[in-house]
Amino acid sequence: MTNKNRDKHLNKKSGFTLIEIILVVVIIGILAGIAIPRMGGKTEKAKISQAKSNIVALSMAVQEFEMMNGNYPSSLDQLLDESKGGPYMEKKSIPTDPWDKPFTYAAPGSHNNHTFDLSCTSPKGAVVNNWE
Repeated sequence: MTNKNRDKHLNKKSGFTLIEIILVVVIIGILAGIAIPRMGGKTEKAKISQAKSNIVALSMAVQEFEMMNGNYPSSLDQLLDESKGGPYMEKKSIPTDPWDKPFTYAAPGSHNNHTFDLSCTSPKGAVVNNWE
């Protein structure tokens, strides 16, 4: 093959046509349009699951505090008090709910009269608590 024929052959096969590029962009747009709305509800469910998990961890820490001190803490901050045998939280901090707000805590609770209430509410109104 001569240099002229080889150059002609290479020029025909290199690069993408404008139609091929537009087709790929359209396909990606269609796939994103299908996938993104389906993922929208999953993040809220994941945050609610995380809130449930945090409530379980906080409940265990509050119960351990009660076993060590004979009473429930007046606030969640007491779980970090070293003079009360703390910290009772592994990371030495009180977690916030998945929406970056503090958990609501009351001892004695209005729902759990002899123990404590622990809850949080999502911006969409979903309540996560330790009494249901």
